[in-house]
Amino acid sequence: MEKIAQIAKSILAFFLTLCLCLSLLIADKQYQSICCKNIDIQIKKNNQKSFVTEKVLLHWIQSTHEIPLIGTPLNKINSYRIKKQLESQPLIKDVLIYKTWSGRLKIIVEIKYLIARIIDTSKPNHTHLYIDEYGDLIVIKEFLLLRLLIVGGNLQNIAVEKNGKQFCKKELLGLLHALYEHPFLSRQVTSLEVDEHDKIVLGTQIGNHRIELGRAQNIHPKLDKLLLFYSQVIPYKGWHAYKRVNLEFEQQLVCE
Repeated sequence: MEKIAQIAKSILAFFLTLCLCLSLLIADKQYQSICCKNIDIQIKKNNQKSFVTEKVLLHWIQSTHEIPLIGTPLNKINSYRIKKQLESQPLIKDVLIYKTWSGRLKIIVEIKYLIARIIDTSKPNHTHLYIDEYGDLIVIKEFLLLRLLIVGGNLQNIAVEKNGKQFCKKELLGLLHALYEHPFLSRQVTSLEVDEHDKIVLGTQIGNHRIELGRAQNIHPKLDKLLLFYSQVIPYKGWHAYKRVNLEFEQQLVCE
């Protein structure tokens, strides 16, 4: 009896395996016949206006294939090639691609955010240099003016070069992030100038204050003093009482 039971189990297992294989073959055949009906693009970004639009992404995606993707069988669309093409773009942070049984090519793209803008007068018209969240310097030829902090000064005092690419100096990048992320300072501070000694001067939107920060070191204590100036001094003296604010030296706040 035990031998008969084992034989029955083996036969059942064989038929189940056979059914599974047939199901996979049928599913694969059905999948091969599914054509791309639509390209769904989801752009994940912060509230910042972006250079990367759905139209731009569609152009990059279509450039990976010689035939139109709409109407092409999904199994003929090279997802890996599309992913690599998108990831090669300097403003793209991450890419996720998958296909659905309903014939949709789903592409989810995460965009880097930009924290500052450098106007490089040595470049052609409408060429702007941007600093992204990682400190990479990105050249963008399309003219789309973003409301970002403007960084001025000699480029050698702002960036360093590594493996043929330019990166914002680490200390300066920390300052830019601190300004970008603060709800008040991100609106009040509109410009940043780096001189030949790496000393920094901030320009403001209201009050036309010249804020002398010194080098990009001990940033948070200096910004705390700046916030103290706006919360404790300005309410009593007014916005136009002082033109120069020096934060460079420890435990000193000089207003003139």
